[in-house]
Amino acid sequence: MRKSLIHGLNEKDMQAVVNSFNLNAFYFPALFPLRFTPSLNWKTLAGDKGVPVAADVVSYDATAPTKTREVVKKLTGDIPKIEIKRTLGESKLNEYAQLLNYAGTEAGRMELVRFIYDDVEFCFSGVNARLEWLALRALSTGKIVLSKANNAGIVTEEAVDFQIPGTHKKGATVVWSAATLATAKPITDIRAIVTAAKKKGKKLEYILMSRDTFDLMKSTTEVINFAANWVLRATGLSLTPTQENINTALMAEGLPQIKIVESFVTLESNDGTRTVVEPWQAGIITFAPSLNVGTTWHGPMAAENVDSPAQKVKRGHVLISKWGTDEPVTENTKGTANAFPAINDPDELWLVDTTATSWSI
Repeated sequence: MRKSLIHGLNEKDMQAVVNSFNLNAFYFPALFPLRFTPSLNWKTLAGDKGVPVAADVVSYDATAPTKTREVVKKLTGDIPKIEIKRTLGESKLNEYAQLLNYAGTEAGRMELVRFIYDDVEFCFSGVNARLEWLALRALSTGKIVLSKANNAGIVTEEAVDFQIPGTHKKGATVVWSAATLATAKPITDIRAIVTAAKKKGKKLEYILMSRDTFDLMKSTTEVINFAANWVLRATGLSLTPTQENINTALMAEGLPQIKIVESFVTLESNDGTRTVVEPWQAGIITFAPSLNVGTTWHGPMAAENVDSPAQKVKRGHVLISKWGTDEPVTENTKGTANAFPAINDPDELWLVDTTATSWSI
């Protein structure tokens, strides 16, 4: 291993480039905000945020009544390592040598910058794409299952179940589908979950769902009739309602607002096959009291403290390393994070599978 083969590349410049990246393309930083932990353990707690227990009115000089302490369920695990690497071979490095001849032109400089830092951005985005996939799988299914089909880094299947109560996972009254637009009951389903949550002292403010599920919902007869008054006010015509129309009607009824999750990541298998997937489970709608539903725990990385020829820079939870090898001649870029998204309180979430009349996921 040796420092980068690319002439003139230094950690100061690479840090400046990495600092320019953002996470705006991802949902997980808002839904599962990043939080550092030195222990390399993630955790989730259930039962510590219940409805406040009222104090008692007591006479002066009397002893205060002692209340029972609620049992807190704790789920914890090890934070895994997430890594992605990209390599420039000899032929691409020869292309770089040719580009140096045009470094004096604006177009040449632009192409050199792209050539030098394209892999840096690729690795930074790749680490965060995996965190996006993990977070949205957790939020739309209540668990994370890793297998050879969705993660090239392991050969055995691993699963983390965040233990959302079974009573919080339901099916639809009538399946939501193109064939049931006249009979499906999205508003009835929403009211049922809101009522169940209220009995447990929970006020649900948001419903998260995919674009495809929303498109089915807005086309059902029940939703069209429910939002009809607001569509007429907005357009003067009785048309299929928009998300804004439906949310206005839901708000007027004291029901949760709809948030659409539309995220895509590319999974690459060991043979190089790439598949674009939506991390959000098709047909699932998730009810939550707020949009801050979890935490992306991240911890220290051994590579940060190891003295090596590789050039290293860090942005938040992601470490970028860049180094060259002479045999074979390659330029390597790697992104690393010890990070894992976990649901904060499983007892505060309700999930409905709109593709079935009972929960089976």
